[in-house]
Amino acid sequence: MSDNFVGVFFDFFGTLIDSRHSLTTIWSRIAKRLGKEIKPSDPRIWQGIQKGNQAANRMNKFFGDFTIEQRLELNSIVLDAMGVYKEESAEIIAEEFKQEFTSGSNFCLYPNCKTTLEQIQSLDLKIGLITHASRSLCKSSLERLEIIEYFDTFILSEDSGYNKSQIEIYRLALEAMSADNPEKVLHVGDDPFLDVQMAQKVGMTPILFDPYNLHEIEDVITIPDLSEVLQYLL
Repeated sequence: MSDNFVGVFFDFFGTLIDSRHSLTTIWSRIAKRLGKEIKPSDPRIWQGIQKGNQAANRMNKFFGDFTIEQRLELNSIVLDAMGVYKEESAEIIAEEFKQEFTSGSNFCLYPNCKTTLEQIQSLDLKIGLITHASRSLCKSSLERLEIIEYFDTFILSEDSGYNKSQIEIYRLALEAMSADNPEKVLHVGDDPFLDVQMAQKVGMTPILFDPYNLHEIEDVITIPDLSEVLQYLL
């Protein structure tokens, strides 16, 4: 076992699950329903998503706490980038995101995800998940992607009653790891607010997973590939 850490928590969507693949697929379907054929690989989609992420980060709060007006503003940023007509788009967007995050059928792992989990497990460290995603979505996705066996504990908003913008969910995570020293628990995630700032508040050691170089944050470990987590454990 590593002398420095007792365990590692991971975020789900955007950290284990390749958010770029899922999100560009969703927005491609949305564009089609709004009358415009745009392939998921079209760079305009990802450019719009990046601009939307930057605007969301400036709001510095959990997406679930955004007002209707703020959500419409963020959606409009992506639609503008795609050049798609906006009338009656809100319902279509809601339907497509609900479908994707109910089934998870298009979810795929980031590169080196499974091998990283295997190696962390080989160090006899606990591995956990902290997420807003439902238990059924996590279970079905992790089973289909063949990585559920690596996780010792699941801290879910659905079970705890707390979301990731509330410090209580991170305290529950520390209890699950039986960590006397919070700094000995790594938390790996892609969101500067939820996965970095909130983890810092409870004393965890955060690692920002930033595969597309979207963020510049001082004094925070930032990695573009999940395999780089290992260098902080060995």
